Amino acid sequence: MTGGRWTLPLLLVLASACSTARPSPVPSSSPRPSSSPWIVEPHERGGSAAAARLVTQADDLVERGQAQAACGVYERVLREHPEDPASATALYGLGRLQADPGSRLRNYRAAHAAFSRLLAEYPHSRWEAEARAWRAVLRDLLTREEESARFKSQIERLRQTDLDLERRR
Repeated sequence: MTGGRWTLPLLLVLASACSTARPSPVPSSSPRPSSSPWIVEPHERGGSAAAARLVTQADDLVERGQAQAACGVYERVLREHPEDPASATALYGLGRLQADPGSRLRNYRAAHAAFSRLLAEYPHSRWEAEARAWRAVLRDLLTREEESARFKSQIERLRQTDLDLERRR
C-alpha cells in the first residue's frame, strides 16, 4: 500500500511489536552484544548444535545489514533441520526480516505465511505469542492494503466516468 489512513497506524503497531517482542538474552559466554532485538537464542533443549550455529550465523548477518544472506541461512536451517527447535527460531527471524518495513526483503504476505507456518509446525515454541501478534497485525495490514487497492480502483473508474460525461457535454 502506498498510502492511506491505515498505513501509519499499522506500521506503528508493527514497530511497537518489534520493540516489545524481546528475545531472551544471549548467554554471557557469547561475544555478541545482547542489546540488539535481532539476536535470538536458538539453542533449546533437544536441538542440534549445527542448527543453532546456523541461526546464530543468520542473526549475525542481520546485525551486519546482510538481510539477503541471512534469509538464505534461515531457509537453509528450515530445509536441513526441519525437526530441530532452532527451525522455529529461523522461521521467526525470517518472518521478522520480511515484516521489516525498511527492508528490501519486505513482503508482508510472506511474513504472514512464515508466522502462520511457525504456529502450525511449532505450536508450543517460545515464539508462539509473538508469532500470533505478528500474524494478526499482518493480517489486518494485508486486509487494509486490499481495501485500499479496491478503493483506488473504484476512484479511478469514477474519475474515468466523470471524464467521459464531461466530454459528452
